[in-house]
Amino acid sequence: MKRFAFPLERVLTYRRNQADLEQAKLVSLEGEIQKLREDFNGLQASFAEEVRNVRPNPVDRAELGRYRMVVETQSIRLEQRIREKQVQVERQKQVYIQANQAAEVLVKVRDKQKKSWEKELQKELDSLAMDSYLARWKQ
Repeated sequence: MKRFAFPLERVLTYRRNQADLEQAKLVSLEGEIQKLREDFNGLQASFAEEVRNVRPNPVDRAELGRYRMVVETQSIRLEQRIREKQVQVERQKQVYIQANQAAEVLVKVRDKQKKSWEKELQKELDSLAMDSYLARWKQ
């Protein structure tokens, strides 16, 4: 009997590669969110450090007020970018799930065909064994 060959193996490989690519995009987006959060936390820590180190004179207080405005503006921008990235992550998760499901369907089809092929192989082997036994028995 010929060896098992899945006719859609190239399609399966392509779909697996697509799923891997979509997963890599998802991981990249999650990394970008993590970097933005680190930037946000660093900005907040920097401002907290400046508040602790400010002197009580009016000039330093005024500078701290201006710095607070800059920090708030940057914080709002970072929060907005984080939200945008989170939306992108949710979309990318859906794309990845669909790509992965497309590959899994083919894996199930291949497994089913292979199981059927193995069953046929076993029948053929049993038949050959029986023929061999009968041929020896007749002698």
